[in-house]
Amino acid sequence: MEDSLKILILCSYYNRPILVRNTLNSILKANEHHTNWELAFGDDGSDIPGKPIVEEILKDHLDKVKFVHSNMKFEDKILQGLILGKLANEAMKESDADVALILCDDDELVAEHLKELSDYFINHPRIMYCYSKIHIFNPFFQKSENVNNLRGKFNKWKGKIVPFGKVDATQVAWRLDCCKKHGAWFKDDTKLVPGKPWTKDTDGSFFENLYAKCGECYPSGLVAQYKGVHDYQLLWHKNVPPAQLWAYDKMCKELGGVQF
Repeated sequence: MEDSLKILILCSYYNRPILVRNTLNSILKANEHHTNWELAFGDDGSDIPGKPIVEEILKDHLDKVKFVHSNMKFEDKILQGLILGKLANEAMKESDADVALILCDDDELVAEHLKELSDYFINHPRIMYCYSKIHIFNPFFQKSENVNNLRGKFNKWKGKIVPFGKVDATQVAWRLDCCKKHGAWFKDDTKLVPGKPWTKDTDGSFFENLYAKCGECYPSGLVAQYKGVHDYQLLWHKNVPPAQLWAYDKMCKELGGVQF
């Protein structure tokens, strides 16, 4: 039996230099239990680049880090949609990892999760992808180590599910064979809703592909992450006209490094 599986962490970042420090420090804590990982750090055109922060916090692990950048301005995103899916696909194609997961710049890994996830996939060789539970917290008022909150809609599922619309991006982990052998890739962009190319979630389209190519999603029984829920998330500003999205982007640039 394999000792461990290599896990690819897909981390997207946009102008959250304060919160992303917690995200990166959670990777350090996870490294204490499982060292077989790599990080694809995607910067979606931030005014405050994430790369120097990664180089500072993960300075002893930079051989495990790949930096990618969308090089997109706000106007590009309005016209083309978001291309984080394309960046994720490229990172997975170039990776020799066995398993992948998503870690956002306002979320944190549970320290034991990489180790437990590796063990889960080793012990369940026929399962292609799975979902775990998540703690819900507000990073502006709570510290993850003080949180034990598994309530809410994301954690109500128990058996095999069709993941789209039921679980958060932070909950799902998949074998890279889902993509490389079965063709369950991310959509390259979110240009799927006429007039609002930013509306469709990157992970939602991917979950649809996972189900179509690999069947239902299995429960792992694990707790994966601390999911940050707060007022500054794009989630609350997606299905809006361009002017309101511009106001949200302006707020992110003004408060990045100050509030988050």
